[in-house]
Amino acid sequence: MGSLALGLAGLTCPATAQTYSPPFTASVANSGQPGLQGMPLFLANSFSGANFDDRATLRVDRDVETTSGGGKPWWTYKAFWANTTTSFVSPGFEWVVTAELNNRARKSANAQNVAMNGTAWKKPTDNGEETGTTWAGNFNCVDQTGIPNPTTSCIGVELDIGGAVGPDANRQRVLAHAGAGGEAGSHVAYGYMVSTGPGVTIDRAFSTANVGSTFGIGLDLAGGSFSGAAVLLAPGQWVGLDGNAEGTFSRFFGFNPVDSTLTYMTRGGPMLRVTDDGAAYVGRLIETLPHIPASSSAPCVAGERAWDESFEYRCIAPNRWKRAALSDW
Repeated sequence: MGSLALGLAGLTCPATAQTYSPPFTASVANSGQPGLQGMPLFLANSFSGANFDDRATLRVDRDVETTSGGGKPWWTYKAFWANTTTSFVSPGFEWVVTAELNNRARKSANAQNVAMNGTAWKKPTDNGEETGTTWAGNFNCVDQTGIPNPTTSCIGVELDIGGAVGPDANRQRVLAHAGAGGEAGSHVAYGYMVSTGPGVTIDRAFSTANVGSTFGIGLDLAGGSFSGAAVLLAPGQWVGLDGNAEGTFSRFFGFNPVDSTLTYMTRGGPMLRVTDDGAAYVGRLIETLPHIPASSSAPCVAGERAWDESFEYRCIAPNRWKRAALSDW
């Protein structure tokens, strides 16, 4: 790294402030100088002009391609490891790794400016065996407090986008984006997937938190083209229709594998069931738009029905109506 144009500033008490000259080298380690001895460390690339260095400001290379074997099962080997521990009364935000980008590049520059970017290249093995599991980004929050119902969050990933004023007609402010590769015909197995092991329950597979929040559309699939089902449920699963923030509901709709019917269910039981052969079972049938035929030869399809205050009408053949008189009792 001695070839990089780097600046090092050790932040100390103003009375004992010290300055350092680039380049930063490994000789600073164990030298007693602030920086690698627990003091804040700052690395600055050349900011402008002919001396701009387009290489990495800080780079850690770990090349094990030419070495043999090694490694322990389930042991994590870290190319870069930042470890910090808070005190019990720490009042601030402890950010272990912070990437901050002040982007002022014009749109016309066609630059991709990213605060933090993780890319893992999955490449072929030497003997044709499938390449091992690869994560481009992995974020875990493991709750080890033992509290059964915590009131403070344990969040694996949090995405915030701020500064937006007014509606975004172009939908360019995106909290989470799952995109396929840039090659034509690229295939991504899942756009967004929530999974868990046996015996583990996720209370909400997908949830919009904060009661009273306003969303334009809950689930928008209008812009997608699907080769299969737009929404896919397994038999015995259902869609709740009157849920609340606690996740309870009393009306739901789904396919019942017990009797092979599409069922609308309430607390009073099934209100509507439709079988694969078209048979419909309903609690009540109310026709609000009977479409009264003007004559016995009015247009109709066989099986169509209608009514008025005097007659019940039934279409027995294409464009062929019959009627029966109604009476009080």
